[in-house]
Amino acid sequence: MAALTSAQHVGLFMFLWITGSVAAGESLERKSGEDVILRCNSVTDAAITKLEWIRPELEEDYVFFFRENRLIESFQDPRYRGRVDLKDPEMKNGDASVLLKNVNTDDTGTYECRVQTHSNNRRKRNVREFVRSVNLTVSERPEQPEGPRGHVGWGVGLGLLCLVVVVGGGGGACCEI
Repeated sequence: MAALTSAQHVGLFMFLWITGSVAAGESLERKSGEDVILRCNSVTDAAITKLEWIRPELEEDYVFFFRENRLIESFQDPRYRGRVDLKDPEMKNGDASVLLKNVNTDDTGTYECRVQTHSNNRRKRNVREFVRSVNLTVSERPEQPEGPRGHVGWGVGLGLLCLVVVVGGGGGACCEI
């Protein structure tokens, strides 16, 4: 068996690292109305020239599309417009994480982060990599009782007290209002 060259070692390492990152994608659970950070870090700290956050089940539009140092909303699915921001606008150290605001059950699904960086290598100008996937599950918040809390309980308690006083022979003074 022939020995691997250093370039082959690097290629094999990158393949295994990316495969491991995808296979070990993060799973998150949130309640409807909460915010969530979808984490993604490039393997290099080179300047990110293009960032795509997608949901494979969305046909053409992006969850988040960043190119030439700005968000391009015209490529963004309308359901995500105004709800997705970079966690770190400067994307220091390859941080391509985004904040998804006010999630709802329709946001449940798999999100994939794809990053393109500018390489200083003369042979490869741009390097595109699939960095990671995030599985998000959003559940409904439990229903909150309507009306002021505690007021019904006080009314029932006071009514029972008056009933006990009247039935018990204490007179009707308690209930005369």
